[in-house]
Amino acid sequence: MNTIPPDDKKWQALLAMSAPTFTGDDTPAFGFVTSTLARLKAEKGERDMFERIGLRALFASLVVLVGVVGFSAGLQLQERLDLEPSVNSLAQAEDIPIA
Repeated sequence: MNTIPPDDKKWQALLAMSAPTFTGDDTPAFGFVTSTLARLKAEKGERDMFERIGLRALFASLVVLVGVVGFSAGLQLQERLDLEPSVNSLAQAEDIPIA
């Protein structure tokens, strides 16, 4: 089926042995400048993340505000249209001047 050539087995064994020693970008290599640059990069990433979260929250609150205004305007419009004809004529009678 799947047979790995002997050179690949040796290479994979070497990679497996060296994996615990490689930390990647998690920790800075050494020195003040490197650690400062790593810290600044991490802070910039956090700041960008908070900006994205803030903008999403702002847009979500604006959508909710528009929804509430639309809902309340719809209710007021429905109240005006739902009056019975007799109540409508009484409301119009208030505007008739009495001489």
